[in-house]
Order: sequence, then C-alpha cells, then structure tokens
Amino acid sequence: MTDFSQLSASWVEWSNRAKLAGVAVSTECDDCEVEFSSKDYSVHLRHDSTWWTIDTVDDRGQRHNDEATFSTFELAEKYLIWTWANSARGIVGARRLGPRLYALGYSPDVEVIPITEGVAELRSSEGDAILLEPYATIFSHLMLKSVNDIADMVREGIG
Repeated sequence: MTDFSQLSASWVEWSNRAKLAGVAVSTECDDCEVEFSSKDYSVHLRHDSTWWTIDTVDDRGQRHNDEATFSTFELAEKYLIWTWANSARGIVGARRLGPRLYALGYSPDVEVIPITEGVAELRSSEGDAILLEPYATIFSHLMLKSVNDIADMVREGIG
C-alpha cells in the first residue's frame, strides 16, 4: 500500500497557505487511490497497473481527467507538491519559481518526446511523465530532484 502521509501533509500545508476552505484528504474515493479536496479545487490521484494519473476538479465542479501522468508515485508526489506550493506562493505574494525554470527550456538530463502539440513525454532515470506545456518544461528540471529538495525550494522566501 502506498504511503500518502507526506503528500497529504503537503496538501494541507499549501492549501491552508492559499486559504482554501474545506481542506480534506480521503482514501475512500470511488474512482481513485486518494483525493485531495477543498471547496474550490480537488485532485484525484488514480493508479492502474502502470501509471499514476492526476485528475482535477475546478471551482465549478468540472472534472478534468488525465491532466498529468507518471510512471511512479514519487514523480506524481514531486509534481503535486510543486504545483500546490507554486500556486500558494502566488497567493501569498512570494516570487513564482516556474517562470525561471521555464525560461531554461527542457533540462538536458531528461529525454523529451513530443506526443502531440503542447504535450510531451519526459523520460529520466527517475521514471517517465506525460505533461502539458508549460508544465513539461518546468517539471523536466524537477523530476531528478528529491522530494525534500523540492520542498526546500518551494519554501524559499516564505515566512
């Protein structure tokens, strides 16, 4: 069984910093392994025999399936921590970190395979990810970092 405790703590931390209401985590989701929810936004993390897939539900209740796909839980965890923290950083007035990474282009340490326009598969020694742009470019710089390195990075400049 997958340990969601670190990812759950990250969800609670960053959603509270972003002042989201009704923050919760549930492994009692009918269509996913774990659901990270609030009144305005939620994430369903699904797992089949090969991939971890992220679906989101926006503030209008519209579900967006297959927003991001990862070959390992660790990559999904890194992506979600980054995404939640980066959004919260913007809300609390901290400098956003994504634009600098995006400006670097794809990491030379990651193989990039275009799937369709605006969608790329990233292959690395840590595993594979399928993401939309600009997330693919940004995440190519994060996927080889540890979860702790990413957590330190997103906390920089936040009191």
